[in-house]
Amino acid sequence: MTATDWTELLARVWDKEPALLPAAAPADRAHLHRTIVAACEPFRAGTVFRTLPQVRLHTPLGWLGAPGRLLPDHADPDPAAYRARLRAEPPGTGTDAGFLLSVRQPLHTDWELWSAVRDALAGLWHRVGPPCLPVEAELTEGDAFTRLAGLAAPAEHAVLTWVLDGALEAELHETDGGTRLLRAGAGELLYWPEGSRWREHHLGCTTLRISVPRARRLATGAVKDLLAETVGARLEYDGTVPCLPHPPPADRPLGLAGPPAAVGEAVRRAAGGADLPAALRTRWAAWRSSAGLDPVPEPRAAVPVHPGQRLRVLREVVRVPDGPGRWIWAVNGHAFPIGGAAGERIAEQLRPGRGSTVAELCRAVGADERNAAVLALLRKLHTLRGIDLTDGGRTDG
Repeated sequence: MTATDWTELLARVWDKEPALLPAAAPADRAHLHRTIVAACEPFRAGTVFRTLPQVRLHTPLGWLGAPGRLLPDHADPDPAAYRARLRAEPPGTGTDAGFLLSVRQPLHTDWELWSAVRDALAGLWHRVGPPCLPVEAELTEGDAFTRLAGLAAPAEHAVLTWVLDGALEAELHETDGGTRLLRAGAGELLYWPEGSRWREHHLGCTTLRISVPRARRLATGAVKDLLAETVGARLEYDGTVPCLPHPPPADRPLGLAGPPAAVGEAVRRAAGGADLPAALRTRWAAWRSSAGLDPVPEPRAAVPVHPGQRLRVLREVVRVPDGPGRWIWAVNGHAFPIGGAAGERIAEQLRPGRGSTVAELCRAVGADERNAAVLALLRKLHTLRGIDLTDGGRTDG
């Protein structure tokens, strides 16, 4: 069986029924463990809020707000060593009776891992269609722990879970009242569609999970958040609490409070103008180019670009029309505007796998080999890892 066969098998049951498939994870267990250890580092001193990655240690006694030394570190060479250490903890922490370490949205901290997962998902989306909203990634290391959250309500996400070691048992509660038990071991993938109710048992396992948004209300929430960002950028806020004066003025009737009224007017203008649709187009281009993974890795450092360098195209440039002669380009989750006919000619030269010198590309699009606009665009594409540049046998990192 080839490495890509799992996408074909999954496409057959997508949106229809749960499945257990043979499928190697996009990265090995050691790589995921290193990513988990790095993500845990800021959390050793206590809980960190409003940041990604988000780290939580769950035990049968509840979620530990400040797990400290109970988090994996560089002294734990692999997940098995980490699980053994927590099993040996004194009674009282709860970890001796089982635990689940959950790291949400860690992929953007590791370009190699992010890129591998992106490629795996892109292969699946080629068969089943790309999601309209970003997916959520989670890494877990757990032992003798039952997660119950999925029983509370029908899932709003389709769920894909790769198991890298140990075993993961999923107990799926179907709408007709029946129960289906699937057990995945190392090298297998568990899938269940949206609408499922589930309970899962982590049995000494490491997993990579991708949750794909499917419920309609999630699209509403995404647009609401984007509208809030658009409005927030327009409003001037002086930092005061928006309260009416007390006592209220006696010489005029009570009207709508000024700050909410200003927000409402800004929402009306934003929703009726061109800014919100343009922001949605930009965000959509970014999501398409990242295969739905968001957040995305930071750009790499810029390097000088000169005519003698060889370039190799690594990624397809996603392009979305943005008005007459204007396009939104996106690479690896980063989107930016491009205008003019020259952009069209350059796009034709940027097919994945294609190689040429910078000078050859400039001549192909009818530009001087030192054209500042073309070189600036290539420099940007390089920082976004859409192209590689090679100079004298050395590849710029």
